[in-house]
Amino acid sequence: MFGIGKKNKQDEVAAAPAAPAAPAAPATGPVTDLGVATGRISLEKRQTVSLRKTQKTTVTISWPNSTDYDVYALVRYRDGHVETVSQFGTKTDRAFTPRTADGAVVHLGDQRRGARGATTMADEVVEITLTPEIDRIVPVVYSAQSNGTGSFRRYQVGMTIDNGAGDVVEIAARDADSNDKVYSCVPGVITNGEQVHVEKVELYSAPKSERRPVVNADGSVTMDAGPVNAYK
Repeated sequence: MFGIGKKNKQDEVAAAPAAPAAPAAPATGPVTDLGVATGRISLEKRQTVSLRKTQKTTVTISWPNSTDYDVYALVRYRDGHVETVSQFGTKTDRAFTPRTADGAVVHLGDQRRGARGATTMADEVVEITLTPEIDRIVPVVYSAQSNGTGSFRRYQVGMTIDNGAGDVVEIAARDADSNDKVYSCVPGVITNGEQVHVEKVELYSAPKSERRPVVNADGSVTMDAGPVNAYK
């Protein structure tokens, strides 16, 4: 699954660096709609699937416990304004909030993390109540500036979207970018409709870019167009 985050020297020695590569270009062509998910489903790039809408939708980003990752979410409302739910700020504005102003989207932080070796995986969780005012949610996985290098493919961090009623959409890293200098990724986009629509997009930042993506007026995502993440 998608991966970025703190890399230790042991990790870097154990896994030989992948050959440098440019970020993967967004796929073109029509999106394949798989209909309504039943049970657990793993998406391929440019596939979309729907989840039955329930009271809570949970987005979980998981990674190996020996590393550390940062997750935030851009929340676009139907009136056009966008709020950021995060646990850290930007270079020009250190302030941050773990929840939207209406409390509909909440960053719960680390939910499963023990001492090194105590558990194999760690999680960060964003909990969503899809009110009618919410249009789109864009989770972003980010490797902080102090974390060192390591590609999304190498560190295999992934995202799941769970409606709490037995239906789960998984976005895995089978085709993840292998460039060690790419720090940000939008694995998928969640759109609020009669059901919860999830599309696997795999959008990547430019190499060495620390800038956040933005959500445009039409709901599309532009990488590297926002403020620079705060140094951590």
